[in-house]
Amino acid sequence: MTEERHLPIEEMVAYEEFTDRVEILRELDLWVKNIQRMASGSTALISPRRMGKTVLLDRLVNTVFFKPEYRVAPCYFQVERKNITLRKFLLIYATTFFRQYIAYCLQDIAMYNDDDLKLEKLLTIQSDHPAITLAQKSINAFLDRYTQADYHDAHNHWDAFITIPERLASYSGTRVALIIDEFQDMKFFVFDVAEETLFEAQQSERDEWVSTDLTAGYRRRSQSRKAPMLVSGSAVTMIFRTVMGGPLGGRFDLRYLKPFSIPDGAALLRQLQNIYLPDSSSISSENALYASAQVGGHPYYLYCLIMSHKMNKSFASHAQIDKLVEYEIQEGKIYGFWQTHFEDNRKYINDDDDEELGKKIIYYFTKYNNQPVDIKAIAKTLQVSKKKVEQKIEKLYSADLVYRTRARFYSFNDVCLMRFIKFVYEQDLEGLEEIDLSQQNQFNNLKGRFLETVVQVTMMKFNHEQLDGRWFGRPVSDESEPNTVEVPLFGIVDTKQVKASTTRSYQIDQCAQTRNQRRFWLCECKYTKAKMGLSQVQKLEAAREALRQEREEAGIPIPEMQLWLVSTGGFTGKVLKYVQGREDIYFTDHDGINQIFRAYGGNYNIPLFEAKKRSKP
Repeated sequence: MTEERHLPIEEMVAYEEFTDRVEILRELDLWVKNIQRMASGSTALISPRRMGKTVLLDRLVNTVFFKPEYRVAPCYFQVERKNITLRKFLLIYATTFFRQYIAYCLQDIAMYNDDDLKLEKLLTIQSDHPAITLAQKSINAFLDRYTQADYHDAHNHWDAFITIPERLASYSGTRVALIIDEFQDMKFFVFDVAEETLFEAQQSERDEWVSTDLTAGYRRRSQSRKAPMLVSGSAVTMIFRTVMGGPLGGRFDLRYLKPFSIPDGAALLRQLQNIYLPDSSSISSENALYASAQVGGHPYYLYCLIMSHKMNKSFASHAQIDKLVEYEIQEGKIYGFWQTHFEDNRKYINDDDDEELGKKIIYYFTKYNNQPVDIKAIAKTLQVSKKKVEQKIEKLYSADLVYRTRARFYSFNDVCLMRFIKFVYEQDLEGLEEIDLSQQNQFNNLKGRFLETVVQVTMMKFNHEQLDGRWFGRPVSDESEPNTVEVPLFGIVDTKQVKASTTRSYQIDQCAQTRNQRRFWLCECKYTKAKMGLSQVQKLEAAREALRQEREEAGIPIPEMQLWLVSTGGFTGKVLKYVQGREDIYFTDHDGINQIFRAYGGNYNIPLFEAKKRSKP
């Protein structure tokens, strides 16, 4: 039985259920760390609903809380979607901030998550910690003003209080990471009225009271380098407009939270099975990958598959997985999730002069999963003006079905959403061309370059760990002194094309670069049962030379370049002899890459897919 972990924030998923997100968690950890030297600006974390954003913030707080050497207190506020007076909201917000700030200074887990702790109790703490002493002075001042005034002073008091984190961080030296989840909701649920007035309005269901936009008050605070903000929102359009426009415009960096990679989605699926279906037959590596591909690596959809109430559900074959996904989209949790979203956004989605045309536009929009929406092509297909299509896509943007970047509309990488839309609208429309949303082609492409994908995903998780040298072709010469390889922290890992003026063009399967570009790893992947031959090794060496010349001709410093050969079929005798003793070449076979993959969260063996049999002519 797993030992219970005590954490500052109670996480909403099993601790071991947290999968992937290594890169962005590492970036956010660095963001917190750099606050001490005033090198972090305010940032917005944006993602559609159920992508794991809140879980990520929970894990971030639970990570940096236990790093007192950072001297940065993570103060974490989660906005609730319920109407509240500004005066009451102010007290909750202030209490949460002071309690968490002091708890970090004391490294007191129980205090951090004790929502019942009152401000007066914090004044009784005996400590010579300078940050706590200053915080207690601020609490006294806050309580004096709060108790002597009524709701008429609430807005002025709020404006005064939100300066406190920066002042404490400045005078005490213990900085603040001000983290607010669902930040955009601070515009809609807080009312600057008396408690009895709000109660009467709610009882009579009157809606003439206008909420107070508290986000605008952070105009100055969001520029702080001693107490910068990390805000998040799942209403993508609204949070984007909040932090990129109006009073806060230009003050936030943006980070988007995307679905998992297909390999990490497969790892999550198997982990969920271990947690929630421990007595069921283990999902094979290939079928876990297939299921992940069918839902685009979306964490919530993978959870829906595991928890599905479909009779006789099974992951034993592609066909059974297809039936399970179809059930969830048409009558399961995925259906309920999107049906509710469409109901909540009916005013945008179904508000058309010509309702049938509006449905057709939405239907054809599904062709552009994770692609720029081709408004001209939709207009041509439906024989309507571009303006009508643009107006509809703008409404879909307001309903969080489309996002905008680089001056164009894009659909989310969400094939289940597209299939839901097709299911809902296709049955009401006649004479439409069939839109194929099958993921079979994606899975076929995945099989072709799966090893490259695994290597890319895994290398992005490297962070100066010491790994077993045997996994890189470095045998142990002395059991008392294990041979290890330190893996760098890479900033970029991707396929790269290189060509110098006197060389041919080469494609490097994965080219990994450290952030300062002083170290490169060039990786050649061979994903077959056949052994890698000498010609492939020499091709990678030639690619390294072309990259060296390319940078030399551009006047760019030449980095240290390490070659890494990964072959699921192993290596020929000539290759093993050629690379023996070469410090500049690592080589990894099927067992080795499996070991490395597992070291970074993989919980299955990398499958060797069966080659497709060609039909006889």
